[in-house]
Amino acid sequence: MKFTVARSGVPAGSYGAKFVQAEAFSNDYGDAVRLTFEVVAGDHTGATCSRIVSPKLTPKSGLYRFVQALAGRKPEAGEEIDLAALYGTSGMIVVQETDSGAVRVESFVRMG
Repeated sequence: MKFTVARSGVPAGSYGAKFVQAEAFSNDYGDAVRLTFEVVAGDHTGATCSRIVSPKLTPKSGLYRFVQALAGRKPEAGEEIDLAALYGTSGMIVVQETDSGAVRVESFVRMG
């Protein structure tokens, strides 16, 4: 019996994408947020990529870095952020391979 290893997600690289979803996520490491982006151009159009970040929105957190990039500005202390209001935001994602061989969105740059 033969099997072929399938690739999940898209290969490491840069892609035009839009932000499509934020959802609560939990595993053995605790609570988190999964940020999902959809590739909008090229060979991988329609494929999704994600990044799991801590749900803490502080200036040093991964979530803050993505919110800042998606909103195009620095969130203010005490400001409430609705991630659903940022759905559809277009930009460029950088996808990198992790040590385990999985891929994840490393960064997002807003276009326009």
